[in-house]
Parts: sequence; structure tokens; C-alpha cells
Amino acid sequence: MDSFVIEFVTGCCKTLRIIGNNRSGSNARYSLFDMLTKNINLTLFYVQLPLFCAVLLEAHIHFLWLRATSANEYMLIVGQTLIESLPFFITHHFAHKAARPRAVFIWLLGFLCYPLLSLVMNSQSAYFSDWSLLGVQGWLLTVFASAAWFVNRVLKERNKTRSLKFIYRLFSLNIVVTLLLVGWAIAMAGIFNSAQDPLGNKFISAVIDITNIFDEFGGFIGFLWQFLLLAALIGGIYILNRYGLIRQILAKQGALAFVSCALISIIIMTPVAASLILWLPLNNPVFTLFPLQNYHIFSPVNYQLLFWIFAISTPLILVFERQQQDAALARIAQQQTYTELKLLQQQINPHFLFNTLNNLYALTLTKSDDAPNLVVKLSNLLRYTVYEGQKEQVTLAQEVSYLKDFVALQEIRSHDRCTLDLKWPEQDDKFTIPPLLIIMLLENAFKFGVEPTIEKSHLRFHMQLSKNILTVVCENPIFTKTQESVGGMGLENLRRRLILLYPGKHTLTCGPKGKLWFAKMTLELAPC
Repeated sequence: MDSFVIEFVTGCCKTLRIIGNNRSGSNARYSLFDMLTKNINLTLFYVQLPLFCAVLLEAHIHFLWLRATSANEYMLIVGQTLIESLPFFITHHFAHKAARPRAVFIWLLGFLCYPLLSLVMNSQSAYFSDWSLLGVQGWLLTVFASAAWFVNRVLKERNKTRSLKFIYRLFSLNIVVTLLLVGWAIAMAGIFNSAQDPLGNKFISAVIDITNIFDEFGGFIGFLWQFLLLAALIGGIYILNRYGLIRQILAKQGALAFVSCALISIIIMTPVAASLILWLPLNNPVFTLFPLQNYHIFSPVNYQLLFWIFAISTPLILVFERQQQDAALARIAQQQTYTELKLLQQQINPHFLFNTLNNLYALTLTKSDDAPNLVVKLSNLLRYTVYEGQKEQVTLAQEVSYLKDFVALQEIRSHDRCTLDLKWPEQDDKFTIPPLLIIMLLENAFKFGVEPTIEKSHLRFHMQLSKNILTVVCENPIFTKTQESVGGMGLENLRRRLILLYPGKHTLTCGPKGKLWFAKMTLELAPC
């Protein structure tokens, strides 16, 4: 207990110190809530949230079915339902942590074996059967909540292929609202069909008798079409609010015009909707669907009911529209990044090709015996550029092989004018890297450290792999005329590609170091 208090106080002090430092800075971005929750992992809460909602709903249904009224009874029912549902929460947690094949096995084991065990206990023990609250309905609610969470996670992790686009559309706001309204209509029809004298009884229990639905199926259909009509009326108000008032009025004309049009819609639609509701056979001299149980279509309560439909649906629609807009902007930004990377890569390839062709031209003028070997090396390099260079990732071994061919090609042209100190990484087949990323350092080294002079020069190029961190060091001599142009377009392209491909996971330092030009790059590589 003492250690807990010490840790708590220490954490509070750290938080207050962060807040103080943040407030003293000129670029304060975080609120007090952000500071307090920065180091709190809320993943577990969000993972279990749908399951908790399902269990709470099941407990509330039991509370209404028992016609209990006290808060103590409600808390006892909620607590007991949560305790009986603990295996579902545990299963959901471990399935979330496990890899996909194992997660499916864990999920099926928990959500199938535990209910079967409960059925066996119900059949073997009358005491357990009378005490237990978790039944088929609760099991179905928890299964749906857990499955919906995993489907939502898959949709977030994967690209929207054709098979996933259909599933993604099932979670659109229109489909969800439609399913909720249809489900509400079916549930209300089942409740009315299961109740004794529902039109003459002011208090109806929220209980659905499945057997009674099949025994009196005609009566169930009679209730169902009327509640479906009510659901369609609510859905029509939702459509008007989303596509008419919010998208056309609020988005284009502002809040004042939106509020005005919403009030006009409530004033005009309330008596029309009330007249339609009164037309339904559910209404009789004793019972009406109006809250005040009267036939007054201009009752203030009717206007209030329509107002609350608008008040509840508007923020939900706005939140969903904002989420859709943010997702669309993220897709556009991702596409722009991909396009920019391709353009940068296309700028690199012609630059290398032109330099190599100049080398080949010089060798053919002198009728060098190295010209055929250079053509073969150039063919290998172009093959890699055309086929592998268009991929997003290649193995580090492939990139190293490409660099070795490039060095061999340059050795043919430079003859004995350049000595090389080369070091290549080990276990380079276990990691991936974007193609044509490192070649710019070698190109600049030969271009500015070897080609401008007829004297002997020395070039050092080391690649070292430590765990998943790749370190590339390149060092070459520089000359007065070319010193300012060393960091040209090639290095700028390399910097831009690193920012796009390895945000926060790379370093690149380059500049003169005495009579040498020194460049060092580190990358945090991903495994194959």
C-alpha cells in the first residue's frame, strides 16, 4: 500500500512538472486532460467497451422483466450479470492479444464452451438454474458485441479490398440506423404480441415470448407492420436532417439558417406525422401512441418529441460526417505521399542512367576491353531498376547486391585511380528496405570524389547492421570547384524520401570534414 502511494505521488509530481514546462513554453498544445491521460493506457477500456455495453443491456432487460424498482435490486442484477459474464471478458481480452489463427481458436473456445457448460449446469442443478441470469439472449448480445469489435479492427488494419468493401458498407451510418430502427420495430412487435391486452394495459413488460410469436404469428405481423411504419417515419426525419438540413443548409448557409429550417420542419411536420400515427390500428379510445394518450395532433408534447429526434440525431450525424471527412483526407494525404515518392524515384533513375551511359561512351571511345563487362553490369543495374525499383520494399540483400554491381561498374571505369574501403552488412536477407534508397550516397561519392581528378583517391563505404538498425557511412575527398555542389538535387531527394518513408526512424548527416565529404545515415528497418 505504501509503495502504491509513493508511486501515485511521484506520478502526480511528474505530471505537474510536465504541465508547468508545457505552460511556460510558447507552443503549448496539450490541455490539462491530455497531460493527465498521456501515460494512461486506455486500450483495455476501449477493447472491452462493446462487451460491457452488451452485458449492461442484458442486465437492464432482466431488471425490467422482473419489474424491480429499487436501486439496490438494480445494482445486484448488474453485478451478478457482470460476474457471470467474466469468462467472456477474459476470452475477448486474450483473443485481442493473440495472433489471428490463435485468436480465433481462443474466441471460439470461450464463447462456445462456457455457454455449453452453463447449459449443463442448468440441467443438472435446479439451484443454479434459478440463480443464473445469463441466458441465450445475453450470450447472443455478447457474441455480437465481441464479433463486431473484431470486424471493426480488421476493417481498420486492412486495405479496403472488394471483399472488405461490402463489410465496410454494413457499418455505414445509414445501414446502422436502418438496422436499429428495424430491430426496434421487431422488438416492439414482439413485446406487444407477448403482453396480455397490450392496448388496454398501461404498463407493458419489456419481455418477448418467442413461443407466443409463432403461436400468434398473425397478431405479430399486425403489430410489426405498424411499428415498421413508425420506424420509417423516424428514418425519414433522419434522412431529411442529414441530407437536407445538415449537408445543404448547415454546411452551406451556417448555423442560423440550420436552426431556422429545423424549427420550421418541426412546426410543419409534427401535425402531419401525428395524423399519420393516429391512422394506425394500434390507436383506440383507451390507448394511443401519443405520450399523453389523447388525439390532439397539436399537443405540445408531440412537438417536443420531434424536437428531441432532431436534437439526438444531429450530433450523431455531425460526428460521423467529421469522421468520414477525416478518413477521406487521410486517404488523399496517403495518395499524395505515394505519388511524391514515385516522382522522387523517377528523378533518381534518369540521373544514374545518364552517368552510366557517359561512362560507357568514354570506354567505347578508347576501345577498352572493359566495355562488354560494363554493358553486362549496366544491364543488371537497369533490370533491377525497372523491375525491383518499382516495388515498395525489397530485401536488404537485393539492395546490397545492386550496390555491389554499381561499385564494380565504377571500378571498371576508374581503373587504378581509386582505392575502395568497402564493408557490407551480414544477415541482410532478414530485413526489407525501399529500393534505390542508398545508391545516391555512392553516386555522389564517385561523382565528386573520383571523377573530377586524375589523381588517386580513396573512398570509404561501410554498411553495418545492428539488430534492425542499419548504419551507412560514406566518405570521399572533395575539391574546391565541386565542394558547394556536393549536396545537390540528389541529396535533397534522399532527404525527402527518408522523411516520407521513415518519419522519426532515420537520421542523415552530411557535410565537409576537413578535405573529406562525410555522410552518415541510419535507418530503422522492418523485418521480412
